[in-house]
Amino acid sequence: MEQDFKNNQKDHEHPRKIWLSVVVIGRNEAGRLPDLFKSLPWGNAVEWIYVDSQSTDESIQAALVAGAKVYRVAEQSVCGPGTGRYIGTREASGEWILYLDGDMVLREEFKSFLNRLKEIRGEKAAFLPTGTAGFVGRTRNIYLDEENRVIERRDYVVLSRKEMGPVKQWGRPAAYHGGAVIYRKAEVLKAGSWNPAVSQLEEIDLYSRVQAGGGVVRAVDLSMADHYTPYLGLADKLKLNFLPRYRGKELCGAGQVVAARYREGSLTSLIRYYPYPFLVLAGLVAILPLYLVWPPLPVLVNLTVAVWIGVVKKWYYYLVYLGNLIQMGRGLFRYRSFEPDYEPVKKG
Repeated sequence: MEQDFKNNQKDHEHPRKIWLSVVVIGRNEAGRLPDLFKSLPWGNAVEWIYVDSQSTDESIQAALVAGAKVYRVAEQSVCGPGTGRYIGTREASGEWILYLDGDMVLREEFKSFLNRLKEIRGEKAAFLPTGTAGFVGRTRNIYLDEENRVIERRDYVVLSRKEMGPVKQWGRPAAYHGGAVIYRKAEVLKAGSWNPAVSQLEEIDLYSRVQAGGGVVRAVDLSMADHYTPYLGLADKLKLNFLPRYRGKELCGAGQVVAARYREGSLTSLIRYYPYPFLVLAGLVAILPLYLVWPPLPVLVNLTVAVWIGVVKKWYYYLVYLGNLIQMGRGLFRYRSFEPDYEPVKKG
């Protein structure tokens, strides 16, 4: 594999036509990055970009050794995953951009899909379904305990099997995607790119804008990436919604996204794409008028909303969206747009 790294590094020394840019974001992932880079496609038409959010370990050195172009986000500009992806998109040269987190490993099956996608560039792109903006496959979560030991593996964590389509048919339109996704760069820029100033829900924010412009990310029932992540129980998941700060993270992303979209005049497209917290809000706001009509009515209406969300999603998602509302209240007045500062890092 070291020879692969050397070949990839030589590629960066000469200008060439790039079809795929791989944008990796990370912070203190030095232990994971070598395996990630070993899993990536490489060659004359591929570039690797690593955007680091002020790591205190050897993450930057690991990316440089692998042959990636490296950019360090200035301390005052570190906000959330959207910051690194915004910078990576800005620096990318490829027609397509594959976005991954530093604690992921690309699956071999998806590399075969990328080869197929590579063959239909230019005029042949007409063979893709109309409006195709990108693709997402299955992300398998590999849960780790506090001692970094694997305790569980779970497939279909982002999208369920019924939400994905056959690979030969280029999948089916996805309602959502996580951090592992491949987009046409032109579609990301057309939508305004990732918002560097939101700390959460950056995927929802971008995809709703892509959809508003007529683009679709298609979900293919194919393993895409393994995601090595700390195990979170239900209590931890709810804390990530209800508490103002948890595990060093400011939990106000939903409010930041709503504030940003309101200022842009595109809040309705967000509500159309991500309606669930707004349905919960509507039920709560209607309690008094419904009570005046018939006292049991507000209980029945809000219970119906909770049951419907439980059937469509999971039983506890009503609480998740209720937590989103709390985040909105915290983040509405804590959003500030900014252009992130960053700098390239050279080897040696």
